[in-house]
Amino acid sequence: MHLTENKLSWSSETKDFRTKEEIVDFSGKGLKLDTETDAQPIVDAIHAAKGLTGLILEGNTLGVEAAKSIAKALESKPTFQRALWKDAFTGRLKDEIPKALSFLGGGLILAKANLVELDLSDNALGPVGMEGLVQFLKSPVCYSLKCIRLNNNGLGIYGGRMLAQALNDCLKASKDAGSPLTLKTFIVGRNRLENEGAIALSEFFKAVGTLEEVQMPQNFIRHPGISALASALVYNPDLKILNLNDNTFTWRGSQAIAEALPKWQQLSVINFGDCLIRTKGAEFLAKALSSGHEHLKEVYMNHGEINLPGAKQLANSLKNKKMLTICDLNGNQFGEDGCLELKNIFNPFGDKKVLQSLSDDEGEPSSEEEESGEEEESDEEHEEKTDIQDKEKNVEHIPTDDAVHQINTNLAHLTANENIPLNVEAFLNAPTSARFYGLGDQKMPLILQHIDSVIASKPDEIFDVYAEVIMKLSSTVNLRSEKQLLEEVQQLVEIILKVAFEKAKTTEKMALCNNIFFIYMGLLKSEDKRFRPSWPLSGFFLILERIITTNPGCIPPSTLQSLETFFSRPQQAFEIYKEESVRLRKALNKP
Repeated sequence: MHLTENKLSWSSETKDFRTKEEIVDFSGKGLKLDTETDAQPIVDAIHAAKGLTGLILEGNTLGVEAAKSIAKALESKPTFQRALWKDAFTGRLKDEIPKALSFLGGGLILAKANLVELDLSDNALGPVGMEGLVQFLKSPVCYSLKCIRLNNNGLGIYGGRMLAQALNDCLKASKDAGSPLTLKTFIVGRNRLENEGAIALSEFFKAVGTLEEVQMPQNFIRHPGISALASALVYNPDLKILNLNDNTFTWRGSQAIAEALPKWQQLSVINFGDCLIRTKGAEFLAKALSSGHEHLKEVYMNHGEINLPGAKQLANSLKNKKMLTICDLNGNQFGEDGCLELKNIFNPFGDKKVLQSLSDDEGEPSSEEEESGEEEESDEEHEEKTDIQDKEKNVEHIPTDDAVHQINTNLAHLTANENIPLNVEAFLNAPTSARFYGLGDQKMPLILQHIDSVIASKPDEIFDVYAEVIMKLSSTVNLRSEKQLLEEVQQLVEIILKVAFEKAKTTEKMALCNNIFFIYMGLLKSEDKRFRPSWPLSGFFLILERIITTNPGCIPPSTLQSLETFFSRPQQAFEIYKEESVRLRKALNKP
């Protein structure tokens, strides 16, 4: 992945609503809303807005009791249309978010509101949080939805499948009620949906048929998922914005998109940057774009390992698009002369400077690099087939709907019970504070025994086992956690770290140990392309900061020095954990 900022192109659907509608706006106030008393200013503002159409809670942190109070106030607001609740649960435990969402959704259901826009981006929902949304998304409140934004929610495959099922149920119910859902904007970037999640959502895309904007960047979707999306989105002829940035097309996915492109004549923005299109894929796309598509304004196909022949075909297919303002082909493989050729092709645009900078051009590839790319693509396709076969074997007797239903049932049971007796494996599959306490008084020896048994079966992955358990264990805490939980988790993490570093020292594998921990922290890229971290890092940053402050001796000096180097420069991926990462950086920099 090329580490550049992936900017989402927001639609103009809601740009002017604040001046036209009665909105209660508490954005950016940094409020910690735990109790009914904490929520009272928001409740008062809701009551004062006679024709309330929206509530903005971005940049605050909402707890269960406060959400319950706000929901009660919303019950009397049938005019409500916009739930703008992005970044509204910072630091909340996984158990709290679904309960808070259930209350808020319940308030709107009782109000008989007609929701137009739902924005829950930048909240750590995961599959557990999705449980708080499922019933709400199926309700009549959501039959009127035009825009859904669920960007950067950590949904994963299961969360994506739950979302798809809920939206399919909503569509069916809305049709039965005589007011079919006509969703226009769907944004679900940075959610690790992978192929399975994309394929599940494709069923909804095909059925709804009204989408104008679809943005699904950074979801680890490979060509089977891309092909499923393309096949489904052809049933949405009014599509204007398609953003699949930073997924993996290869030529097969590019071919599927190319076959669908003639159906999308209203397209104005195409973002296929960082999608490993390669030259063959670029040729497919160029041919499909050569005629029609008169509304195209922005085309992004940067960092895709495209050689000059493919880029020239693309450029020639776009040079006559009169509305084109941006064509980004940076970071490909043209060479100095090739860059000049492309600039000449775009000369007819004159001062518009449609072709963006080519400053990151990687130069012409050697014959060995071309052969390596072809072999790599072949290997990826073989891995893809193997993965699919393995998954088919594993779920051979479980239909998709039954599997999703079972997940919903399990999560509902989890959130309904505060202390559930569990085994360690079940805890690590869905780590929450309730499940941690559910392990009982013997949780520490039980977890350590589990680690030993896993290592015995995977002796070559010893440091991966340590790192994964630490990350999942740490994910149960946050800045608001009780002192007892913080201390118990810290004590366990310290013990595991000491054991891991001692093993690394005695086997002279300290560098390997450090690298694996940095991979699990998202600081380094794994050589295993199938590796997908599935945990938030806020808890580990918090625990690590506490360890460095109170017991730095359990971390080797070389590890601390490397961490200090990493955290001395900005890490875009850590923006969502800003407070925790800043605290960790300060701890690392203390003399």
